[in-house]
Amino acid sequence: MVTALFTGIEESMPDFKSRPQQIEMSQFIAKQLHKVEHQRVAVVEAPTGVGKTLAYLAGAIDVALDNKKTLVISTATVNLQQQLLQKDLPQFAKATGKEIKFIQAKGRRRYMCPSKLTNLVNGGVQQDLSFDVEAKYEQAKKVTQAKLVFEQWDKGEWDGDRDSRSDAIVPALWHDISTDSEGCAGKSCSKYFRCPYYIVRKEMQNAHVIIANHDLVLSDADLGGGLVLPNPEEIVFVFDEAHNLPQKALDHAAKALNFAQLYQTTETADSVLKKLVKALVYRQHDFGFMLMELRRDLPGVIVLLQQMETLLQSDNLVKDVIAGKVSEPRIYWQSPLVKALITPCQGLLQRANIIYKHYKVFAKWLKDGIETQEVPNKVAEQLLPQVGTVQNIFGYLIDFMGLFLDEDKPNFPPNVRWLSYEKFAKSTTLVINSGPMTAAYFLEKTLWNRSYGAVLTSATLRGLGLFQRFRTDCGLKRFNESHFLAVKSPFDYQRATLSLPAMEALPNENMLNWQQEVVTNLTSTIDVKEATLVLFTSKTVMDSVYQQLPNKLSELVLLQGNTLSPKNMIAEHTRRIKEGRGSIIFGMDRFAEGVDLPGELCSHVVITKLPFPVFTRPIEQAKQEWILRSGGQPFVSLSLPAVSVRLIQACGRLLRKETDSGRITILDRRLLTKAYGKQLLKHLPEYKVI
Repeated sequence: MVTALFTGIEESMPDFKSRPQQIEMSQFIAKQLHKVEHQRVAVVEAPTGVGKTLAYLAGAIDVALDNKKTLVISTATVNLQQQLLQKDLPQFAKATGKEIKFIQAKGRRRYMCPSKLTNLVNGGVQQDLSFDVEAKYEQAKKVTQAKLVFEQWDKGEWDGDRDSRSDAIVPALWHDISTDSEGCAGKSCSKYFRCPYYIVRKEMQNAHVIIANHDLVLSDADLGGGLVLPNPEEIVFVFDEAHNLPQKALDHAAKALNFAQLYQTTETADSVLKKLVKALVYRQHDFGFMLMELRRDLPGVIVLLQQMETLLQSDNLVKDVIAGKVSEPRIYWQSPLVKALITPCQGLLQRANIIYKHYKVFAKWLKDGIETQEVPNKVAEQLLPQVGTVQNIFGYLIDFMGLFLDEDKPNFPPNVRWLSYEKFAKSTTLVINSGPMTAAYFLEKTLWNRSYGAVLTSATLRGLGLFQRFRTDCGLKRFNESHFLAVKSPFDYQRATLSLPAMEALPNENMLNWQQEVVTNLTSTIDVKEATLVLFTSKTVMDSVYQQLPNKLSELVLLQGNTLSPKNMIAEHTRRIKEGRGSIIFGMDRFAEGVDLPGELCSHVVITKLPFPVFTRPIEQAKQEWILRSGGQPFVSLSLPAVSVRLIQACGRLLRKETDSGRITILDRRLLTKAYGKQLLKHLPEYKVI
């Protein structure tokens, strides 16, 4: 089946020639997706040049079409999404003769809500007896902008998609004219048939392939699935750029208690309750008990939040956080502070459950009321977003409490708890955070145990030649080795030389001397006529080295964080090279991964220092401690696999096409002097080492 597909593609695209590695990857994916339920998982590391997009399309499309499932391709970057939509999928459909409908999926918040926009335009500047002149001015300005946006949409000049605008809509306005699922009246809304989100949703129902991003897929999974995308059981997932998935999933799994936000939401809940009594008069016989509970629990939430704030603000650690002396300190289950917070948190959870339950019912009654014409559309559409916000925030609070109040268990990774002091609206507020130490359980429960099938692929999934770390972090431990494949590169790595100049100083022991040696080496090794990418792990070091360069080099340098954005740096670099001039990019992480500079755009990559991860975030620190308590070594389990992946990615900036050649220079002699350095070297591609 796969071979026939590639034969057809070659016949219809004269310039295309399939590679053995591409067919191997495609056949492996097809084989895995034909397995029995709960075993349809394929993990493939496919280096640059394999042509993995075409490989996973050929391997997965027939499985999806034959079983009437939707193929959801999830990426980490906008660039890859655009490439899939504008180039890869149209070419694949044309070449194979398959009738494939495809569309891009986005969260509801990426689309304008016509109901909210209309309400803002018609009632935005209401009589305000306050003396806040600035607030009045800002509101008036917002309404003026909203009128312009409304006019553009009403005339068909704009489709309501935030990403399709040539100008930016300010966040405050966009928040007021977009909504989430809880604040949406759905089919009951008077603007339903013109709603940008539902127009796309209708197209999605008929699509064979949906292009999404990791954040959207994980958000949908976190909410139970089926809200934006189809249910996971109806999906064959392809996660491209899958090396980003574990961290993205951790970000989604963590929750926070934001004091300022909760005070504000409780006020909204109280304010909207008075309007609900009038709007839902047709359900007045069902109201009594609910009103009694809410009039008790809404003030109760405020009292409990105040109790918690008093407890926190008397703690020395919290004082240090507020004073900016420490950032994101962890708090522990057995600590006096957490023990003191448990009782008010349990009270808050009890009240949050009641508030969430009642406002969920109010939302249903409002939607029912529109259908039965018991509630005027205009009234319901004004109230639903506020009711939805209350439901949303208190539902999120319930999720937070599930993590925060989950007692540490022996021999099981505990949840991580920490404090932060963050900006919210126009002020700063204390935030309590809690999250799992690993996203493995979240991914396994919401995706691998539910989806019809899943493919995870990237150019770099292995650390030190093993899938072990990725497998653990992604919750794939129950899948044996037969589910994992590392495809060989089609590139001749001997076209690239790897140079390790003699260095006296070590960056981790004598930073100043090492920096000076970096300057000396850059001056002697960089050819001012060619395209060079110099990668740093620290902005301070990068700026310092740049300051010490001779003029003949510094005038060619495009410095990240200086005046141009990374995107414009690449554009300027490309322009210089096309004009036959030399150009040097000084960049950090952003340029070590996902940057494509083929051919003459990059003939020399300099890696100044081994890109060891710095574990400063609370969850990372907790993971290190857990490994130590379990008898392991964090350096071996976490740091080495991570630096191996990063080093391969950084070196991978050089060869982007089969005809590319050039040189890589690494200015860190730990590769030669440390035992782990030799391990890292061993697992690099087979460059010609000098």
